[in-house]
Amino acid sequence: MPKSAQKSASSRVNTTKRDRTRPIPSSIKKVPGFGTLTIYKMEASPFWYARYYEEGKIIRRSLKVADKKEALKEAKRVFVAIKHHAMNKLPFTRTSGFEVCARGLLKENEARAARGELSVQKQQYDTARLEADLLPHFGKYELADVNYAVISDYINKLSTPERPLSINTLKIHLSHIKTILRYAQRVGVITALPAFPTLKTIDKPRPWFNSAEYSKLHRTCQSKIGTIYKKTGTKGEQRRNIAITQELYDLIIFMTNSFIRPTDIKILQHKHVQVVRSPQTYLLLNYPPTKGHSSPVVTMPEAVEVYERLLKRQKENGLGKAEDYLFQPELPDNRDYALRTLTRQFDQLLKVADLKTTANGESRTLYSLRHTCIMFRLTKGDNVAMLTLARSARTSPEMIDRFYAKHLTAEMNVEQLQSLKREHKKRAPKNTPKAKRSTPRKQK
Repeated sequence: MPKSAQKSASSRVNTTKRDRTRPIPSSIKKVPGFGTLTIYKMEASPFWYARYYEEGKIIRRSLKVADKKEALKEAKRVFVAIKHHAMNKLPFTRTSGFEVCARGLLKENEARAARGELSVQKQQYDTARLEADLLPHFGKYELADVNYAVISDYINKLSTPERPLSINTLKIHLSHIKTILRYAQRVGVITALPAFPTLKTIDKPRPWFNSAEYSKLHRTCQSKIGTIYKKTGTKGEQRRNIAITQELYDLIIFMTNSFIRPTDIKILQHKHVQVVRSPQTYLLLNYPPTKGHSSPVVTMPEAVEVYERLLKRQKENGLGKAEDYLFQPELPDNRDYALRTLTRQFDQLLKVADLKTTANGESRTLYSLRHTCIMFRLTKGDNVAMLTLARSARTSPEMIDRFYAKHLTAEMNVEQLQSLKREHKKRAPKNTPKAKRSTPRKQK
């Protein structure tokens, strides 16, 4: 065969091959809401294909399905994976859209935590919640398929007798889901958020100690310092003994006069404490942000006495340096365990003092000391401004009203309720007769 004829035959074969791999015009369909994403078929394969333009490049993927409806679902998965690949410079994966965006959000929050915008603790909680609960349920869904029914089903599965989560905990789960979907919306994976189930908030403020109960707690702790309580299991096996220490006694007084949370114990170091004496005496606590608040904490004067006693005792033992912690300084590398040690002591003390539960059956914890501190200011303070109290307690006036002041009754401040302003006391009653003029009027 002449060379020209061979060349012509080869050209026809190549053209035929190209035609078989080109999209069939009648099969091309744009996927609504997903930018330039389209699906199509070609003669060379029984499967559908996806095509998308990203950063000036055409990306093609085989969807490995012959059904058009299934092809649309697979194309959306490909779209999410491409977006994730472009944003995070990661290799292409076949993970679901929800998981891709959830992990993308985690990576973004890691950078925010490194900048100090988020706490490391929140990042840890979010990661644990994602792995334990969210991904097992949502991991098989594409973001476009996450709707009200899917979210409601998730909440219902969490609300079981075996795992009786509180309403506030369920709301945290809902908030996490919404944050992931908002992230997906920001990066263009979805255009709108689905409807979310509504959960009725039931505020359950922690119990506190009234004056009589606090005095009993104070006296019991002081009398039991050095006492060791032996603990045994249900089968009589020996467990960790619990000793009531001087440190616990100091902690009780310190917390009741400083507004701090139990979790603040883990991070509070001597470098965060400044003693102020002019003209009021107080501690100024400037420690890292907690619960989204960073304002300095101003304590009551009793906290100064406790701090100086604690500092003196630590210095005698070679501690009390700027980087040392105020409580449990001997455990600098395991602060969670340090807090658990003090919590166990406090729980044991509550049982000894018969103060573990209230008359209503509510269980007291170390957190009750913070509530006691705030309640004492509300009941014993001289018209303390709510905003000032909130700032010093690193919370908001709304949270004080919802959770801390729930225990406040009109009877507790009856004197303030019935008080009168000074000018009202001086003002004469309206029915008092007018004084007679000392000089007669001039006659015309």
